[in-house]
Amino acid sequence: MRQIRLRPIMIAKKLFAVVIATFMAISTCIGGGVSPEQIGLPVGKPAPQFTLRDQNGNEISLAVLLKKGPVAVVFVRSADWCLYCKMQLAQIQRNLKEIESTGGQIVSISYDSTEKIRRFAGMRKISFPLLSDADSKTIDAYAMRDTDSDNGSSNHGTFIVDQQGLIRAKPLVLNFSDRPAVDALVNALKAAKKEK
Repeated sequence: MRQIRLRPIMIAKKLFAVVIATFMAISTCIGGGVSPEQIGLPVGKPAPQFTLRDQNGNEISLAVLLKKGPVAVVFVRSADWCLYCKMQLAQIQRNLKEIESTGGQIVSISYDSTEKIRRFAGMRKISFPLLSDADSKTIDAYAMRDTDSDNGSSNHGTFIVDQQGLIRAKPLVLNFSDRPAVDALVNALKAAKKEK
C-alpha cells in the first residue's frame, strides 16, 4: 500500500524535473535577453554575400537567391543540440508555402556541419536550405557570433535582405507560437519586395 502512495509523488517529481530541464535547455538555446536591434548588423547596411553548402551538399549563394526576390536569412544556434532552434526550423517548414507566397525565400544558417543539418532535415522533412557555416565566417560577417560561447555558434536573429542587397528589417521571430513569428517574416518579406 505504501508503494502505491509514493508512485504519484515520484512521478510528479520526475515530471517537474523534466519541465525544469526543458525550460533550462530552451533558455540556453535562446541565449541572453538581447533584442534583435542590439545584435548583428544594423538595418540599412549592405548584407554580406555568402556561398554556403546546404543539407543536400548544394552551394547556395545569396547573390543568386536575391535575383528571385528578397531573402530571409535566419541564424540559429544549432539544428543539432538547440531544442528551440529545432522547433523554430520546424515552424518555418510548416509555414513555408505562406512565407514563399510573398515572393521571398528563406534560408537558415548555423555553424553545424552539413552532416548534422542533413540528418536533422531528413528527420523533420525540412525542404528549405539549411546552410552550414562550420567555420563561422558568415556568422562573423553578420556580427552574429555568440560571444558567450566558444564553439562558433551564432545568436538567434533574422535579417530580411532586399534585392539590392540591403538589410531592410530584423524581425523578431523568437516566439513559441506560430502566428506572431510567421506574420513578422511574411510582413517583412512583403515590405522588402515593395522596396524594389
